[in-house]
Amino acid sequence: MDDVELQELEQFSIDIAREAGAILLDAFQKPLKIEYKSKNNLDPVTDVDKRSEEFLKEAILQRYPGHAILAEEGSMIDVPSADVTWVIDPLDGTVNFMNGLPIFGVSIGVLYKGHPVVGSIFVPTPKTLKGSVFHARRGGGAFHDDSPIRVPEFTSPQSSRISIFPAFWIRSLRIKNALRSQMGELRAAGSTAYELAMVSCGVIQYAFFGSPWIWDVAAGIIIVTEAQGVALTARKRLSDWGNFDGFHLPEGDRMTLTQLKSYRPAWVFGRSDVARFVTSNITPRGRLEIKMGQWLRRWF
Repeated sequence: MDDVELQELEQFSIDIAREAGAILLDAFQKPLKIEYKSKNNLDPVTDVDKRSEEFLKEAILQRYPGHAILAEEGSMIDVPSADVTWVIDPLDGTVNFMNGLPIFGVSIGVLYKGHPVVGSIFVPTPKTLKGSVFHARRGGGAFHDDSPIRVPEFTSPQSSRISIFPAFWIRSLRIKNALRSQMGELRAAGSTAYELAMVSCGVIQYAFFGSPWIWDVAAGIIIVTEAQGVALTARKRLSDWGNFDGFHLPEGDRMTLTQLKSYRPAWVFGRSDVARFVTSNITPRGRLEIKMGQWLRRWF
C-alpha cells in the first residue's frame, strides 16, 4: 500500500472520527438509554455507543465496500479476501461518558495485512468545543489535529509525571525496586484510547494495559509509534516482552476477525527507553501468591 492510499485512508478516518465524535458530544450529559452486557450492571452500552458504531460502519461500507470491519458493539463484516480491516471502538470510556466525565474517545484503527497502518482517535478537549483528533499513518508522523506530536525524550520514568498502571495489575506483578521508586503519578483514566492519545503527545509518560481488546489499542499503536514511541507486547503471560510486529499467529498467518476479537495480550506504550525500563522491572506473580495477597488485604 503506497503513501497516496495511506493518506486517503488517514483523511477519511479523521473525517469519520470527527463525525462520530460530534454524535457523542451532542448526547454528552443528556439522558441515555443504557443496557448491560454482563451481570451486576457491569460493562454498559448506551444508545450512543450503538449510534456511533452504526454511523461508522455505514460510512466505511459506503466508501470501501470490500474492506472488513470489526467493532466493539458487535459489527463484524468479514471479507476473507480483504487486505484491509477497520477496527472500531465507537465510544471508548462508556462509564465515564454516562457519568458525565469528559474522558472518552472514538478509536478507529486500520490494519493492512494484520499491521496497523492508520489510526485516528477523537477526544473531547478544553481547547475547542468540537473536540480534537489524534491521528497518524505509517511513515507520516503523528499529529494532534494539525500539530505534530511526539513522546517526551526521557530515558527512564519520571516520578513527577503521569503514568497509567491500573491497581489490579500492580497487585498481579512483582515490581522491582528500580521501577517502584519511580513509577510516576499513577492513574487509570477509564478510556484506553484516550490514554494512548495522551501518551502520544507526552501528557502521559507510559501506559501499561493488562488485557485490552483490539479495538482499544488498534488506533493507538500506530499513533504512538509514529510519535516516536513503541508498543511492547507480552508474548507470554505478562512476560517475554518485545516490539509489536502485527496481528499474526505464531506460524505467521494473519488472524481471522474471530481471532482478533479474542486476542488480549498485555501492552506497554511509551518512549522506547521508558517502556523497556518498565518491562524489564516487572515479573508476573503466581496465582497462589496473588490469592494470598488478596486474603491478607481482606483481613488486614
